[in-house]
Amino acid sequence: MVFFKNAIPLAIISISIFYLSLVEVSSLVISDDRARNLDVTPVLGRGYSLGTNSFQSTCLGVEEMTTPSYNYDYMFSSLQGKTEVDGQSAIASSFAYEKVKDRLTKQTKNSYLIIATMRIERYYNSLREESSPLTDDAATLLDNQDYIGFFKSCGPNYVRSIRRAQELTALFQYSSSSEAAAKAFEAGLKNSGMVGEKGSDKFEFAGQTKFKSVTNSLEITIIGYGLGLNHEGSGSLTSTTLAEFNTVMKFAFKSFTTSENANFVGMIYGIEIVPWVESTTFQVASKLGDEDIVIPIGKSLIPRVIPRVPGSDATFTNDEDGRSNFKCKNGPFYMDKYGYCCEGTYLYNTLTNEYEEEAFNVTSSTMICKPSRSLDKSMVKNNMINNAEFVARLDSIVGYRLNTLTTLEQCASSINTFDSRFYPNLLKAQATSKSDVLTYRITVLELKMALDPFNDYSLITRMGNELDEFLEMFYQPCIAALFGANIGTTPDVEPMYFMAYSWLQHPECSKISCLADNMRWDRVNGGCVASVLTGNSQDIADSTTDVNCKRNDEDQCEYTSVDIAAFQTATATCWSGQVSPVALMRSFCMPQLTSDKVDSATATRQLEEQQTCSDAAP
Repeated sequence: MVFFKNAIPLAIISISIFYLSLVEVSSLVISDDRARNLDVTPVLGRGYSLGTNSFQSTCLGVEEMTTPSYNYDYMFSSLQGKTEVDGQSAIASSFAYEKVKDRLTKQTKNSYLIIATMRIERYYNSLREESSPLTDDAATLLDNQDYIGFFKSCGPNYVRSIRRAQELTALFQYSSSSEAAAKAFEAGLKNSGMVGEKGSDKFEFAGQTKFKSVTNSLEITIIGYGLGLNHEGSGSLTSTTLAEFNTVMKFAFKSFTTSENANFVGMIYGIEIVPWVESTTFQVASKLGDEDIVIPIGKSLIPRVIPRVPGSDATFTNDEDGRSNFKCKNGPFYMDKYGYCCEGTYLYNTLTNEYEEEAFNVTSSTMICKPSRSLDKSMVKNNMINNAEFVARLDSIVGYRLNTLTTLEQCASSINTFDSRFYPNLLKAQATSKSDVLTYRITVLELKMALDPFNDYSLITRMGNELDEFLEMFYQPCIAALFGANIGTTPDVEPMYFMAYSWLQHPECSKISCLADNMRWDRVNGGCVASVLTGNSQDIADSTTDVNCKRNDEDQCEYTSVDIAAFQTATATCWSGQVSPVALMRSFCMPQLTSDKVDSATATRQLEEQQTCSDAAP
């Protein structure tokens, strides 16, 4: 039995506001763009963090899987005369929806657009948990009760089942001045079906003379999603005629239904994730139920004294007169100095941090009631779920900061390789979805002044200092609090403490502002404020105080607020309240030069701004 008598009080609600959904249900299905990201590979048994939307290592050895089921759907739609797709139509749920929308915007008066879609959905493809053991390395971490190490590597959840879909959509676009001929051609296509029984002659109707203008203008666009291309016929995925189109459809149907690895082929349409604590394998390996966790209960559950005279409006005071007017509802209970009632064995001395005995009828108590109870197993699981997600979030924050620091160093070094001849040249934005909507371009000199304003790499040094202080003042104390290393007289960790309290109950961890990106430690109030890397959004340090800072062996601040404030003030001069280095890093690092240049007047003004910036160096 683990007894945390010196721990912080239990909160009745220990569910994190960020991860409420995980506590309410034992599993969660993700079927939005998070599951369809083509840059990651969901695998059965692989770890996943909902809070960071990231996949971790595969920590379950999947030896057997359930046999999946299939849905087959064939859709044939005519969009002639339409300028948009009905949001409730079958097309709106297809993978080719955006392609169809784009094609509709290019329709002319005499043009016709027909959509034919063949789709197969494969579901109930799940691992068999009874025959899926933990990997040896993951089991070793749990055997050593290294919960933080396990959740960092394996994630707070794992993928239990995957739903896949394969789709092939054909867009037939043609022009015809005869509406009757166009409608007849559409009917012929519809009657032929996607993969009919007639063979290659199924499209013979298109050879009729009345369809000559239609077939001459016919454009066939084939869009495939989730196809397995390592099969016979995979080279025939292009089509310029209806006969070739029939070959493509036959290959697609065969790929969808008879492929040897059909169970593992297809676009991810949805994944089911399950918290590790719901796995019986994990519960046994982590010793989740081996010991009772006994912790103090909340004040709201401790009974209070009642007046000896019913209806009395007397107020409890911790003196002879005040205590004589009240009693505990349960006769054997003792009254503490605040008017709470408990058994004598639960009287706690806050000066000695020990449970001590006290006479029953004292005139003034020095004790407080601090009864304890075994934590319910469901609360233990909830706390572990919350803490697991929080640990994953902490790990991603540190990883993000290290990556930002590395990117800053590389990008600043790269931009400094361009000599002054290239200062007026404009840079090419990175090919990301965010930069696609950029309405501005910057020069080599502008990026140089943003990332290395004083030509001494001092911004990199400042960012390193911010990271160092963040780890010292927030990350390390929080990790220690989660494991109880800051409780008692020794620095030893207590693994069971990780299950006893949710992270939100630890003051060291509940500084929500520190969970955001691009923040630095607040040396005045604790918590976090905007980093110097945010530029015009940064919070200028108070140069008059160093209350909360990382201290060296001489008990002095490792980094003084005077130096920090001086650097921030100088960069404010360089950036003029309009530059955010971190935003420019996302869009222009690593820098790629273009031949475009700003005009001479702009180039001269930027050189003058650089000189002003250099003069402001701290």
